Amino acid sequence: MTLWEMKAKSHAHIDSICDSLTSAVASRLAEMGFTAGQPVICVRRSPLQGPLVVQIGDCVYSLEQAVASKIRLSQLS
Repeated sequence: MTLWEMKAKSHAHIDSICDSLTSAVASRLAEMGFTAGQPVICVRRSPLQGPLVVQIGDCVYSLEQAVASKIRLSQLS
């Protein structure tokens, strides 16, 4: 499953970031805390394919589909 596929109010862990992202985007995601093993919460799904709002730690981020679909997740058990 990818971050883009998360349902609102659900929880998961980041599994990996797709290699097809540019190194600049991948680096920025890592700086923001999008790293393997990090827990993530889907706060809100915007209508009409708008940005996805997620929380990592105490920070809330908005990601567009092109980026969120490149972040693979593992479900919490």
